[in-house]
Amino acid sequence: IRQAVFSHFKSHFQAPNVDRPGVDDLQFKRLDLMEIGGLTKPFSESEVKLAVWDCDSYKSPGPDGINFDFIKDFWTELRGDVMRFISDFHRNGKLTKGINSTFIALIPKTDSPQRLSDFRPISLVGCLYKILAKVLANRLRQVVGSVISESQTAFVKNRQILDGILIANEVVDEARKSKKDLLLFKVDFEKAYDSVDWGYLDAVMGRMAFPTLWRKWIRECVCTATASVLVNGSPTDEFPLRRGLRQGDPLSPFLFLLAAEGLNVIMEAMVARNLFTGYSIGGQGSVSVSHLQF
Repeated sequence: IRQAVFSHFKSHFQAPNVDRPGVDDLQFKRLDLMEIGGLTKPFSESEVKLAVWDCDSYKSPGPDGINFDFIKDFWTELRGDVMRFISDFHRNGKLTKGINSTFIALIPKTDSPQRLSDFRPISLVGCLYKILAKVLANRLRQVVGSVISESQTAFVKNRQILDGILIANEVVDEARKSKKDLLLFKVDFEKAYDSVDWGYLDAVMGRMAFPTLWRKWIRECVCTATASVLVNGSPTDEFPLRRGLRQGDPLSPFLFLLAAEGLNVIMEAMVARNLFTGYSIGGQGSVSVSHLQF
């Protein structure tokens, strides 16, 4: 069983060898100079401590075996070592071998799972990496709203994931009452996080004007990850990840927003070329809704 699980997930996280269209011709929103500077300024002890206290004290530990209750209890003794690690990463942009190791816990998607695809892989990352990722995620959270369209409503400051659902319901309700034509598709991303291509994500960040140093940090966090799958509480052999974003990594929700923005840009381009038309709702000063992402 262990070997079958190992083989399945090692294959699952391999990047397929396919030609992908580039993003150079797509028009993304871009960060301004102040936002760019805020992403790469030196890390302060206060923001690192805030990241530590933001983490759940009793979540299952990663390969290092340490939970955040321990980190918080002994913060006075540990903060010097933690800040040296964070400062070294800011200066060198490199993670020491083992820092980015991951345990994958398998959470059933159904009441009676029969296949490995019936399990959701949740990543348990080590404390040091999680602190760093949380610091980076907190910085990214502050600027992501500038480059993410209003069609995306999850994990963006001052937006709610329910906004998209409510807007969709309002559109359907209005079309029924007014007896206007409406064609609606609901599409679910299968294994959305697991299938993100790293090269595409980096290219999107480039088009959004994320600075070179930030992109280097994100590549180091995403592309150096290794994983072992927990089978009956015991880890399999370790294997490298070649694609995807780890569920359990604080950076993943925000990086997925950036990746998903490519779909929004393509949809807007299709509307601009009259390849299809959004649904207009309201009277004078009506709003056209062509797509929602939530």
